[in-house]
Amino acid sequence: CMIATCGRRSGLVASVSRVVCFGEVPAELRTIHDVCMQVDAEINLATVPGKTADELYHLLTKAYADRGFAEQILQHHQGGLIGYKCRHWIAQPGGTQVIKAGRAYAWNPTIAGKTIGSKSEDTIYLNKDGAVEVLSASPDWPMVDVKTADGRTMPRPDILVR
Repeated sequence: CMIATCGRRSGLVASVSRVVCFGEVPAELRTIHDVCMQVDAEINLATVPGKTADELYHLLTKAYADRGFAEQILQHHQGGLIGYKCRHWIAQPGGTQVIKAGRAYAWNPTIAGKTIGSKSEDTIYLNKDGAVEVLSASPDWPMVDVKTADGRTMPRPDILVR
């Protein structure tokens, strides 16, 4: 079961997606959720001041392709700037929007598998010093420390098994 929602507080929107499995996690779900978490960690940590929507879209394209899921970039929008709307803009080829500190972003790597799908999504805030802060953290949710291609690590929400 995938829960994908947006909430509004004082006019500002936050997006979050989580996956719950009742019983044993199917192998396909485990595989695609792991990839979603990896792509999510890559894009969140690449959200730095000065990058463009185009650059981040191409980073996402490469992240999916490197993991054997190249076609998934075309299956769903990948996220972008969030604030008073669910998305003010989304990353896309040729996108000229520039990442700026002091703003919130929500990326949502998504994979539609053969029999099941998955997504990894949180709302992040890019601090004035360029550090990423997760605004939609779920402290009681199972987390996985995901290592990025450049060796950094970011905790990402795993599958909750009931």
